[in-house]
Amino acid sequence: MRPVILKTGETLASLGRRRGDFEDWFAAGLGLARADVEVIDARTMPAYPDPAGVDAVIVTGSPSAVHDHEPWSEAAGAWMRAVVEAGRPLLGVCYGHQLLADAMGGRTGRNPNGREIGVVDVATEADGREDALLEGLPGVFPAFATHQDAVLSPPPQARVLAGNANSPFQVLAYGDFARTCQFHPEFDTDIMRTYLTERTDVVDAESGPGTAADKLERVRALETGAVIFRNFLALCRAAEGGGAEP
Repeated sequence: MRPVILKTGETLASLGRRRGDFEDWFAAGLGLARADVEVIDARTMPAYPDPAGVDAVIVTGSPSAVHDHEPWSEAAGAWMRAVVEAGRPLLGVCYGHQLLADAMGGRTGRNPNGREIGVVDVATEADGREDALLEGLPGVFPAFATHQDAVLSPPPQARVLAGNANSPFQVLAYGDFARTCQFHPEFDTDIMRTYLTERTDVVDAESGPGTAADKLERVRALETGAVIFRNFLALCRAAEGGGAEP
């Protein structure tokens, strides 16, 4: 399998120098070398590949806002919708989560509940307890998050798999093989601590309860990302007729 990573933005400059960018983190999470993934930059892509011909698609986060409806973003969302309609595996994260919801007829925008950042608790809904993406996670699981926008109304065809008080639509499912999540399975403790440290003033002003210092104290190693990636790979195998067992 050679997945396509659809890049919709860059990480913080300090992290990029030390740790590489989003595509590097996703490749590592999937257990793949950087050379084993195809990276497409949505902001400069003149034409997209045939959606039926891709092995799998992962869509990154971004500092941009889906609700700004920039032309490059609209084109990326339309391609993502075509990937879903072609029955190909897709994992959208943060911006990718919101972008697919928008492209499928949902509504995104600034989260009225405020910025969410740090280690957050996410609770599975009834559909999530039976879904392959969340298999192996407890009913309430911790996840790394950083976002101020959210899915405000999911598309009618989406199934809500998990949520919390800040963002009720944290994980969505589309058909058999497309899944999206608001939190960041590709983050680790170093990445999460860097976001909290570099955004201390914003976090203290916009994110509650607790200060940035409080949130830093809660950062710890999580298994959630590894489970999400393992389960997504199982979905990819199932899409190829190879069975869904991790």
